[in-house]
Amino acid sequence: MGQRLTLLLRRIRIRIVLIVQSSDARKIGIDFYPHFESAAFLRSVDIIILSVPLIELEDAVNALSSDKVAGKLIVDVSPLNGHPKDVLLKAYGDQPDVDILVTNPMFGPTPSRSGESLSSSSVESSLWDGRPMAYEKVRVNNVRRCDQYLKIFEDARCQLVEIDSDQHDASTADAQLVTHMVGHLLDNKLLPPTPVMSHEYSALNEVAEMTASNAFDVFFGMFKYNKRAKDYLMAMRENLADVERKLAAREAYLTARAEMKQNDRQQLLAETKLLLQELAKSGLLTLEEPGPQVLVEGASSD
Repeated sequence: MGQRLTLLLRRIRIRIVLIVQSSDARKIGIDFYPHFESAAFLRSVDIIILSVPLIELEDAVNALSSDKVAGKLIVDVSPLNGHPKDVLLKAYGDQPDVDILVTNPMFGPTPSRSGESLSSSSVESSLWDGRPMAYEKVRVNNVRRCDQYLKIFEDARCQLVEIDSDQHDASTADAQLVTHMVGHLLDNKLLPPTPVMSHEYSALNEVAEMTASNAFDVFFGMFKYNKRAKDYLMAMRENLADVERKLAAREAYLTARAEMKQNDRQQLLAETKLLLQELAKSGLLTLEEPGPQVLVEGASSD
């Protein structure tokens, strides 16, 4: 997520700081400033974007003291919106001058094509074009600044969807959680590469690649802070067990039917033999051995 945001934000003239993990900063090629050096750096920015795993979000927010964020817009880009909303309101609820925007850019990793780099124009365009981004303006005083930020994604042809955080988490976030669950169940052993792939098989490969490219902490955060996560995990277990039961039942039925057919055939042969024997005993049927046949050379068969 951080790399995609970096590619997009580099093209605009707006003072934004992207807060990520130090390891992510090295990967996406941006400067990293530790917390103890952030005061002077944050003083010159207008928007603070939080792009950290959900399990580290609270620590990242707590590291931003009140004087560092006063008068700024704080944007979260997590797959869940409810938890970040609660964390930010808890931290800055008594600071009305701090604007809060929670978003979920639902992009997912898209690999480069034909060796193209992620920053190439064609690949970069495909990263955003038509992709949905859900958001809620939790508290916004500077409407112009917030709209300016959202317009960045609108200009990139994203599909912007304004939705309440609870409603988002009860629908979109649940779907993402299930998608990631399925992705983590799949791997190269279950989805080996094939020279010809159906559309469905290709879609499963994309899901597996997406989850494999994300750190496990991303998925764990989705699981930990989704109230329905354990219910979905239980349902997935039950569904898998149900599939196993149906397969076993079908196999048992077909085996039993084959055995019954074999038994019926043997019983029919036995009954037929017994009937023929009874007819022979009663004289109604004469069982004769076929006599030898003599073939005379030159004789006509007429």
